[in-house]
Amino acid sequence: MRRLLALVLLVFAATAHAETPSLPWQTWNPSLFDRAQREDKYILLHMAAVWCHWCHVMERTTYRDPAIQQRIAEKFIAVRVDQDADPALSYRYENWGWPATIMLDKDGNEIFKRRGYIPPDLFGKLLAAVIEDPSALPAYNVGAEVDPNATALSAERRERTEALVLKSYDRVNGGFGDTHRFLHGDTLEWALERGRDLQRNRDPAQWREVSAKTLAGARRLIDPVWGGMFQYSDKLDWSGPHYEKLLNIQRDAIRSYVLAWQIGHDPADLAAARDVARWLMDFMRSPDGAFYSSQDADAGSLHGDVFYAKSDAERRAGPQPPIDRTVYARENGWAIASLAALYDVTGDHALLEAAVRALDWTLAHRRAPNGGFGHGRAADDDTHLGDSLALAEAAQALYRSTAERRYLALATELGEIIVRDHRDPAGGFMVRRPDPGAKGVLATPVKQVDENVATVRLLNLLARQTGKPIFREAAQQGMRYLISLTEDDLVVPGALLADRELGREPAHVTIVGAKDDPAARALYEAARLYPTRYLRIEWLDRREGPLPASDIEYPEMPQAAAFACANGACSVPVFTAAEVHRIVAKVDDR
Repeated sequence: MRRLLALVLLVFAATAHAETPSLPWQTWNPSLFDRAQREDKYILLHMAAVWCHWCHVMERTTYRDPAIQQRIAEKFIAVRVDQDADPALSYRYENWGWPATIMLDKDGNEIFKRRGYIPPDLFGKLLAAVIEDPSALPAYNVGAEVDPNATALSAERRERTEALVLKSYDRVNGGFGDTHRFLHGDTLEWALERGRDLQRNRDPAQWREVSAKTLAGARRLIDPVWGGMFQYSDKLDWSGPHYEKLLNIQRDAIRSYVLAWQIGHDPADLAAARDVARWLMDFMRSPDGAFYSSQDADAGSLHGDVFYAKSDAERRAGPQPPIDRTVYARENGWAIASLAALYDVTGDHALLEAAVRALDWTLAHRRAPNGGFGHGRAADDDTHLGDSLALAEAAQALYRSTAERRYLALATELGEIIVRDHRDPAGGFMVRRPDPGAKGVLATPVKQVDENVATVRLLNLLARQTGKPIFREAAQQGMRYLISLTEDDLVVPGALLADRELGREPAHVTIVGAKDDPAARALYEAARLYPTRYLRIEWLDRREGPLPASDIEYPEMPQAAAFACANGACSVPVFTAAEVHRIVAKVDDR
C-alpha cells in the first residue's frame, strides 16, 4: 500500500508540473546585463541540448516547479541556450556537461556553476544560497603563460604526455579513463600513428594494442540496424550506450576506422566506417543535400534501450527518436570531410557526391559577408572558428579526394580568414572575438583545445601545400598555446600530433600526367590511400599550369608517373600503382 501511495504521489507531482507553464525563457543577449542592472537581478543561464535526456527531465520537473518559478521570477532573468546553436557559450561551459546551470551577476561574473540534472528541492536551496551570498567564483586560467620563444614540445614533455595517455588506458576493455567510453579522434590517431612508427627506439606494439582494443570496443556503440555511433557508454566494457547520435562522434569514428583500415587492412575497421556513414547517408541529409545536426536518444516516452533493440520494421512502425533538423556549417564540414575520407578508401562515388553537394549548399547558405562561415546563419555576427575550420578541413579533404584545385583555393581562403579573425595575440585561436562591451568572464575569449589542435594542423599543412609563410607563422603561434597547456599538465594528445607535424615535412607524392589519362588516375587513387592524414598529395596536369607550391621541378614524362619527394629532392619515377606506397614510405620521415 505504501508503494502504491508513493507511486500515486509521484504521478500526481509529475502531472502537476506538466500543467505548470514553462518558464518565460529569454534569448541570450549581452544586453541582458543592462537589464539585470536595472532590475537588480542575477542571470540564470540554462545550457541545454536538443538531444540531452537530462535537459528534458530538468525542464519537465525542476523548471516547472511553481516554487522554483516564483523564486526565479523574483531575483533572476532566466535564459535558455541550445548549446549546439551557440559555440562560443557552449565551449566556455563544455566541461560542465549538459544540462549546465550557470548564475552570473550584473557585471558578468560567475557566482555559481553546476553540471547535470538538479532536482527541485536542491535547486531551491541553491537559488537561496546564491541570493544570500552572490560572491563571484575565483577566476581560473587554463594553461601556463604562453612562452613567446617556445617552438616545440620538449622531449620530456612529449614523454610525459604519452605516459599520461598510456596511464589512462584501460588494458582490459580499451578506451581511456575510469568513467565513460567513447572515441576521441586525436587520441586514436596518435595511437594509430605510433603503432606503425618503426623508426622509434621503443617497440610500437603497445600502441597497436591501444588502438586495436579501443576500436574493437567502440564497435559496440555502432547501431547494428541503422548505423551511426551512439555518443558514449557509461559502462567500461562499452555495453552501456547513451543513444544520442551526434555529428562530432560520427566524424571521429569514420576518421579513426578509415585510418585503422589504411594501416592494418582489417575488414572489420572498414565495415565499421561504412556502418557509421550509412546513418549519415540514410537519415541525416536534407532534401537539398545539407546534413542535419543530431538525433535524440529516446522516441518520446520510449527509452533508447527499448527503441534501439527493435528491428528496422519495428522501429519504422512507431515513433522514432527525433532528428534535430537544424543545419550548422560546422557539422556539415565534419560530415563532408568524413565522407571524403571514406571515399578515398572505397571509391564509392555516392559518398563523394554527397560530400560535394553538402559543400555547395553550405557555401550558398552559410558563407558570411566577411568570408567566414556563420554557424546557423550567413551573418558576420554568427561566424565562429569551428565553422570556418570545419569547412577548411572539408575543402582540404576534397582536394585530397579529387585533386581539384578549387578546393585547395577554398581551404586557402578560409585559412587566411581564420588567421585574420580568430588569432589571439596572446596565443592560440579564439572561438570568436568577444562582443564589444562584453562584461566579466564573457570579455575573456574562449579557446577550445581540440579546435586549436585542428587549426595548427590545418595551417601547417596549408603552408606545405601553398608555400605561404603566413600559415607557417600562425601554426607556430598556435603551437605555443598548446605547449602552454601541456606545461600545465593538461593531457592533450592532439598537441603531440601538431608538434610532430610542425617538426617535419609531410609525406609528399606527386602524380605527373593528364587528368583524363586512366594510368595517371590509377596512380592518384593509389597515392591517396597512403596511411596518414598528414599527406601532401598533388596531381600535376600541365594543362592547368604550375602547382600551387612550385617548389619542385618535375621532368616531362612520356607516360604518367608518380614521384615521392622530401627536402627538395624526389625519388625516381614509378609507373604502377603497386609501387606508389613503396616510394612514399621511403621518404616519409617517421
